[in-house]
Amino acid sequence: MPLTTDPSRDIEFRLFEGIAFAMFDSEQRVLCFVTWAALLDRAAKDGTRQTDVRGTFEQYRWKIELIASRNYDQGETRPVIRTEQLTPR
Repeated sequence: MPLTTDPSRDIEFRLFEGIAFAMFDSEQRVLCFVTWAALLDRAAKDGTRQTDVRGTFEQYRWKIELIASRNYDQGETRPVIRTEQLTPR
């Protein structure tokens, strides 16, 4: 079942993991992450400021959430989005 966006749209910066955000599987909250490397590599490919990870996250949130939902459907209980998913070569 596809995950849905957390209505609060809150995010949390995690020193080692990257950006944490929540999605929902019906009523169950699912914690998801996108790695720093994924956001930095995406910004580099786009030619945007790599220091603006929040901006990169917000610009690609729709894609990040889509990937998180796919990862969850494939069995990841805490989906993690990595470079090769967000910025395929």
